[in-house]
Amino acid sequence: MAGLARGVTLLAVLVFLSACNEKTVNDQTLGKPIGAPVASVAVVDIPVTYTVPGSVISDGRIAVSSRVVGFVEQLDVREGQRVSRSDLLVRIDPSDIDEAIRQAQAGVRASQEDLEDAERDVQRYATLAPSGAVASETLRKSRVRADIARAALDKAQSALAAAEAQRSYATITSPVDGVIVSVARRRGEMATAGSTILIVESREVLLFKTFASESNLALIDAKKPVLVRIDTLKGAPFQGRIRGIVPSGDEITRRYEINIVLPNDPSLVPGMFGRAEIVLGLQKSPTIPRVALVRRGGIDGVFVLDGKIARFRWLRTGRDLGDSVEVVAGLSGGETILAAANDTVRDGSVIEKVEQAR
Repeated sequence: MAGLARGVTLLAVLVFLSACNEKTVNDQTLGKPIGAPVASVAVVDIPVTYTVPGSVISDGRIAVSSRVVGFVEQLDVREGQRVSRSDLLVRIDPSDIDEAIRQAQAGVRASQEDLEDAERDVQRYATLAPSGAVASETLRKSRVRADIARAALDKAQSALAAAEAQRSYATITSPVDGVIVSVARRRGEMATAGSTILIVESREVLLFKTFASESNLALIDAKKPVLVRIDTLKGAPFQGRIRGIVPSGDEITRRYEINIVLPNDPSLVPGMFGRAEIVLGLQKSPTIPRVALVRRGGIDGVFVLDGKIARFRWLRTGRDLGDSVEVVAGLSGGETILAAANDTVRDGSVIEKVEQAR
């Protein structure tokens, strides 16, 4: 009997402990309701973007060359130096040009004297011809000689004007406000007509040069703004506009050149690498507030409300939309989620709605 009594007592203790343990588990599962804000998963129109790499280039890259032949007498600019419009860049030795001007001036003086002499003959013969003192043929020939002398004077004056124009080409000034990016000649070297002496690059208009594939070309709307991000500026965005699409593609790559006008910003420098985000259209996708995204066990997701119970759901996110994030997989739209979850929220926690997040 004593053994039976001990067995009954032991069974009663086990039943009591089991009931206590079940109550503890239920308390841990349901627990005290946790107040948390909630939000509804919205389905919005998200731009479909086409990202292409490219580089910043100057729309005013000018190769400065000489129109005359001569030795470089003065060239004081160097690579990287800033210049303003009309600043002196190069001076060519004008000795040969000055000599040509003197020769042209002498030709003008000779032609003037010849013309004056011819006109005097015309006046004298015109006075004597009516009385028969000179033949009419002599008067005619004097007039022809005067016309020839007048034409020779015009030719000499044109030669003088051309020589004087060459004198102005011996001094080369900057055509734009910009930066010297390359110097091909030095003082004392020979400058030949048409050969590049230096290259000046204007910063007045900067372009982002990129290439688009043939498959996306028809979807590009040149009227829509384009967002350009520059890598070296930590992805800083610059809004540009498409100036034009070159309607001739590469036969091998099937890509077409696109030039995007960039804003006037001192941080932009030709040669910088970046990426252009071209909007091709819109698509509907679910989005969630960024603060609603939590990490549990190394996995990103959100807590979806099933009645009053929070259930953790894994998500695959897409593009960053500022204060919100695109959801690629895990939500379809319309679900109620926790707009903000702290470390006390677990899968199975009871939630008490305290406000509706906007």
